[in-house]
Amino acid sequence: MTDAPSHPAAGRPRVFYGWWIVAASVLTNAILTGSVFVGFSAFIIPIEQTFGWGRSVISAAFSLRQLESGLAAPFLGFLVDRFGARVFIIGGAVVTGLGLIALGLLSTNIFTFYLFFIIVAVGTSGVSHSVTWPIVIARWFRRNRGKAIGIAVIGPTIGGPLVILNQAVEDQFGWRTVVAAYGVAVIVLVSLLGLVARERPEPYGLLPDGDPAPEAGGEAERAARAEQERGLRFAEVVRLPAFWLLTLYLGGMFVGSSGLLTHELPYFEQDKGFSTLAASVMVALTFGVSAIGRIGGGSLLDRVDYRVVMAGAALAMAASFAYLQVVEIDSWPMALPFVVLFGVAFGSNIPMRATLPSLLFGNRSLGALVGVINGATVMAGLAGPLMLGVVFDLQGSYSLGLWVMAALSLALAAPAFFMRPRAEMERARG
Repeated sequence: MTDAPSHPAAGRPRVFYGWWIVAASVLTNAILTGSVFVGFSAFIIPIEQTFGWGRSVISAAFSLRQLESGLAAPFLGFLVDRFGARVFIIGGAVVTGLGLIALGLLSTNIFTFYLFFIIVAVGTSGVSHSVTWPIVIARWFRRNRGKAIGIAVIGPTIGGPLVILNQAVEDQFGWRTVVAAYGVAVIVLVSLLGLVARERPEPYGLLPDGDPAPEAGGEAERAARAEQERGLRFAEVVRLPAFWLLTLYLGGMFVGSSGLLTHELPYFEQDKGFSTLAASVMVALTFGVSAIGRIGGGSLLDRVDYRVVMAGAALAMAASFAYLQVVEIDSWPMALPFVVLFGVAFGSNIPMRATLPSLLFGNRSLGALVGVINGATVMAGLAGPLMLGVVFDLQGSYSLGLWVMAALSLALAAPAFFMRPRAEMERARG
């Protein structure tokens, strides 16, 4: 692999290099989803059987992973602004892989289990699509920024079905062997994908979206450089109400989505009486449908008032939780309305985390902004998995927790309309 995209002197490449970065992000996060973010839910019951721990004890490990990610994200964002994303992507892949190997082979008690899970969390902070990949992609696109980021974050929709494979191979080889094997795969494959990342298109003779670079020294070049630097400093952004409203919205939405996604497989298997295979299929379908929200939501952010997209996602998520409570679900066709509503709502929120900071506040401090917003979002999401785990242990059902999440999602439709219209925000930063 060459160290840089083709320079225009060698002929303009047929495919804009930014789309190769998008593809690398997709594959990276497909692997991480199958091994850590969603696929690991297939191991909850086997781990419970191995150690005899309660569901809330195991769920706490997921919350610890999110706690570390939330604490690390702001620092990571500032560091990406300074040193670039590639070093953190490759380094994160190695740390994640080593953590998975240790988790599978060396865990013998709750202390070592939590310790190695935290190591995995440290690695995934740098390599996932939470901070590093979206920052790079936002700098390679302008007109198609939302669409590109929306596509870049569909990796989980590809990796989600691996939960079915995980269930099958776990039955054959045991959860320890499968988790350790994933560690090796992450080190090798994701490290190679990290080599694709490039910080900006300008050093390679291009502008965002693949536009040709202007001639050196001309007025057009000076305008292009000014556009690249356009935006507010971090200290200016945090004084704006829109920053805090956006953070509140994304954090609240993640409480519901992180909780449900962590417990979706055992919910359908134990609360609804689905077979293990059928419950795994529901998880895979949820992530498959979320691709519609990821790409569609990102594309809509390029074209319509972002506040409408935000409110629509919140209402759809509230409806999905309410559906689980008021409809008798005894087969997968009856579960499909939930899958569609939740999948689209959850998916549309993912590209918002990088697209909206870039759209509203510019790219000058994008790494810091995305890092802080993602950190706050993840920290808020800590409550989701743990709360559902505690509710289940106390009541033997997820029902009360799901009603709480429905009410929270419904309330989050309002903050979006207290944010200023996009045109006003762009004039303020212009």
